[in-house]
Amino acid sequence: MVTIKQIAQQLHISPSTVSIVLSGKGAARKISQETQKRIYDTAAAMGYQPNIAARSLRGGVGADELQVAMFWAQDFRAGMMVRFWDGVCQALEEQRRPIRLVIYPYINDHLREMRALTSASDCHAAIVCNASYADLQFLEDTRPAIPVVLYNRTCPGYCSVNVDDAKMGALAARALTDQGCTSAVILTGPPVFEGMEVRVQGFALEGGRHGMAMPATHYCENSIHGGYEAVRRRLAAGWREALPDGIFCGSSSIAHGVIRALWESGLPRENWPRLVAVGNGAEDQDKAAVPSLSVVTLPMEQMAGECLRLLLDLMAGEAAPPESRMLEVHYIPRESCGPFRPEAETEG
Repeated sequence: MVTIKQIAQQLHISPSTVSIVLSGKGAARKISQETQKRIYDTAAAMGYQPNIAARSLRGGVGADELQVAMFWAQDFRAGMMVRFWDGVCQALEEQRRPIRLVIYPYINDHLREMRALTSASDCHAAIVCNASYADLQFLEDTRPAIPVVLYNRTCPGYCSVNVDDAKMGALAARALTDQGCTSAVILTGPPVFEGMEVRVQGFALEGGRHGMAMPATHYCENSIHGGYEAVRRRLAAGWREALPDGIFCGSSSIAHGVIRALWESGLPRENWPRLVAVGNGAEDQDKAAVPSLSVVTLPMEQMAGECLRLLLDLMAGEAAPPESRMLEVHYIPRESCGPFRPEAETEG
């Protein structure tokens, strides 16, 4: 096992400096960012892992129980955390070793302020969810002293669990074109990570391949209220007379707002645009909507379980960065759009 002393010898600095940085106290002790980065990078390259037994002697996390931190952003995705939690809990039941999962809410762009991630004394390993562009840059610049797996993000030097975002957009476009849609608009929240933009690009490319016109991408608050207000305003501004054939929503929440706005408009149901969304919300809510919501599902529970399994493999030396595990996405037809040809699932 690599020790702090060996890292210090490699860098020709004192073991106490290495220990301070790896415990997350480098900034407080005025150690330069350059030195901190050298220490984190060298520790990661040498395969350093904190000594759990030693922590127990200091009154930290017990040696017999593995404590895993789950970092989840406090934004529009807060409601999705239940699905992720369910997936992790199912995976925990597969494990023989006692594992405690601790949730650390954080504000997007401020992951660097989370001591539990930068310190090696609060937890043994971490799953980081919903990291923003700024958060990913922080992770790339500053290697945590504990093993980390990223949920639905990629970053140099890190393991991750992902889906094919381009395929998500393409499946939504294919569902609409198979129902005869010749024009569609995209309604989504401001992009907070690259995957949101890739979904839009995938939708546009696949729709274009099938001759579907896409006059615009509209951005709104990523919520039911955001989708409702976006459509209500556009109906009042003349959309009623020139509705697109289809709408692709960046989230289930936006789509539920769209359905409400269309219902309030008084438009006959047969005149509504066909609707497909990224299925990142609760499945029972999508099923219960009127009309029920067609989605390209984000397999959040399965991804959560795979994050935990990958993290344990990483700690056991059975996986190494930057391993990425990709899970499949599928189109689920419901009343808001309907089915498409089975072979569309396997194309592109």
